[in-house]
Amino acid sequence: MDADERDVSPEKAFSLLGNDTRIEIIQALWDADDPLSFSELHDRVGIRDSGQFNYHLNKLVGLFVRQTDEKYELTYAGFRIMGAILSGTYTQRAEAETFALDTYCPDCGTELIAEYEEETVRVRCETCERNRSTFGLPPGAFEGRNETELRQTFERWLLNVFSLMADGMCLNCSGKTVGSLVTESEYFADEQEAGIEFRCERCGDYAVGNLGTYLLEHPAVVAFHYDHGIDLTDYPVWELEWPRPENARIISEDPLLVECVIELDGDELRLSVDEELAVSVE
Repeated sequence: MDADERDVSPEKAFSLLGNDTRIEIIQALWDADDPLSFSELHDRVGIRDSGQFNYHLNKLVGLFVRQTDEKYELTYAGFRIMGAILSGTYTQRAEAETFALDTYCPDCGTELIAEYEEETVRVRCETCERNRSTFGLPPGAFEGRNETELRQTFERWLLNVFSLMADGMCLNCSGKTVGSLVTESEYFADEQEAGIEFRCERCGDYAVGNLGTYLLEHPAVVAFHYDHGIDLTDYPVWELEWPRPENARIISEDPLLVECVIELDGDELRLSVDEELAVSVE
């Protein structure tokens, strides 16, 4: 591909995929263990007219397919297209379901439930009528997983997405994300004073979470729990009491400074987060 052809408009990129043969070519290369020659790829796709096959293959070369040493393989973009297809993001609509999480509300002890509808998971307590978390999840996450595995998948997906955006990477478009303390959001609980927002500078996608979610992976928090017999890598986050939204307390408005206090077995860990999301430990 020439230098002036390296940047392809979204319209052109997606128009290249509007053909069954081209999708079959991408699928065949995805299934292959090694790059395929023209004849091997032609045989796997099964289209009789080699001229038509060559026409469709050439449309993909340079963006979704790479040609080297007279063989063909998927580019990174090609792998991402297959990943999107397999995730079901664009091709499936999962049925609404409700799952018991075998995890209990820290306020009342009722078993929490996860409701999945319109590609969104909502974790809540029916007794307290309290929404613990809301996040998107692709339908493909349900394939091959039983209910026990899905419980962990819900939690791991939520925390990993938030962690990725906190590290400056947008899951949606791979753009740069910027984090900030916010004191207002439609997603705040009634008693919540502050939270964390990460927003992508490229696509505008964003994630809003409470201060506790942001602090879960901080070394001081991990060590504090470990010293009290709690391994945060193997403990249901929804059973923790301290990450609740109301535990984030504004202690200074100019400059903005928010404090979170963790109490375990009579011991206390006090952390504060400033406008730059820098964490101080007391």
